[in-house]
Amino acid sequence: RVAAELGTPLGQLAGYQVRYDRHVGPEARLKFMTDGILLRELQEDFLLRRYSVLIVDEAHERTLNTDLLLGLLSRLVPLRRKLHDQQRSQPGYSADQPGAVHPLKLIIMSATLRTEDFVENKRLFPRAPPLIQVPARQFPVTVHFARRTELHDYVGAAYRKVCRIHKELPPGGVLVFLNGQREVEYLCAKLRQHFAPAKRRHPLPSHEAAQDQHGNVPGAGVGPHAKAAAA
Repeated sequence: RVAAELGTPLGQLAGYQVRYDRHVGPEARLKFMTDGILLRELQEDFLLRRYSVLIVDEAHERTLNTDLLLGLLSRLVPLRRKLHDQQRSQPGYSADQPGAVHPLKLIIMSATLRTEDFVENKRLFPRAPPLIQVPARQFPVTVHFARRTELHDYVGAAYRKVCRIHKELPPGGVLVFLNGQREVEYLCAKLRQHFAPAKRRHPLPSHEAAQDQHGNVPGAGVGPHAKAAAA
């Protein structure tokens, strides 16, 4: 999607790498990767000389890989700064010289992370890092709770809830979070079958919605402008 918005082929300026798939060209400037790929690159080059900025997203998930990454990166950032200052103090230093080390910028992003775990952790960050808070909700959001929590057929419960919202509430979008791709495709297939007669748009999984922004789900009484996205 980023490559498409930049108007360049995938891998030329923006690419990605996962365990068994890689689309990153030699001139790429933006690379998306999993935490496991980054850990493997740390084993090959602890200084990560090929990168000038690292963004760790969804840091609140707290997997083993994420915890290892944050611990290693908290030591890598001051180490690269120290090596950079040492090289700058040498006569004839040039930023373009072979083997030059530049400071690494580390950005940790999360919607629900307890920031005090990082800002107040002197072992992790001896100097408190800058904290930027971005308002997440730019419009009113109403929360409705289900009377009963479905423990078994939660995908069926989500399907019934989407149908009811689409039928009874005013026009708008419906975003459903599920556990995996199989559930996403199953839910979209059920909604597609229920709402989409011939030549009508279908609900799209989130990775397809990036390519087609008109995944409308026509419903009863709310017009053709409601959308459903499953992620």
